Amino acid sequence: MLRDMLTTQLRAHPRIGVVESFGSAREVLDGAVGLRVDVALVDLALGARQPSGIEVGLALRATRRGLPIVVFSQHRVPRVEDAVPPRERDGWSFIQKGSDIGVEELVEVLESAVGGVSRIETTWSTRPAVDVLGELSPRQREVMALAASGYDAVGIAERLHLAHVSVRRELSLAYRVLVPNPPAGTDLRTVAVLAYLRLMPEIDEPAQDD
Repeated sequence: MLRDMLTTQLRAHPRIGVVESFGSAREVLDGAVGLRVDVALVDLALGARQPSGIEVGLALRATRRGLPIVVFSQHRVPRVEDAVPPRERDGWSFIQKGSDIGVEELVEVLESAVGGVSRIETTWSTRPAVDVLGELSPRQREVMALAASGYDAVGIAERLHLAHVSVRRELSLAYRVLVPNPPAGTDLRTVAVLAYLRLMPEIDEPAQDD
């Protein structure tokens, strides 16, 4: 509903030319081929078994180098911008849905992003990064590495030749370490993956199948 409302308001704005709207990560990636846009506005949490908004933004940048990405979300993740690989950090903005932001201000953020000016609201970066990787078991790091690569619990179980219930248990334990005090409604998978990416200097490479 929010996406439909924003789409209608942005399309009616005199400084906005064309607005394309997509309902899922797959629609975005399928529809982005050949699509010429100046900036992408994405949510952070896109639902269960969906890539995060950051993953979608990186995929879009693989087809359009340097495309400005504005992440507009209710989720608060400490140092979320660190989840973006260093070589890709230019051109990202992070703004809070919960703030009193109107369409005019949102348009200004989008225009600034196109002009090369990033905006990161302080609510995204209020706590210092804490090294918690030592609290994860080797198995939990293994399953989080695969989760960060886009695998769901079923896919992780297949890759590691584990029972699905075992993977769910390891993910649950890892989430408690990576997201110790989640507010109500938090998308634990998305926030935990972002926290894991932030803490890892490099993503653990999952072992290749023989």
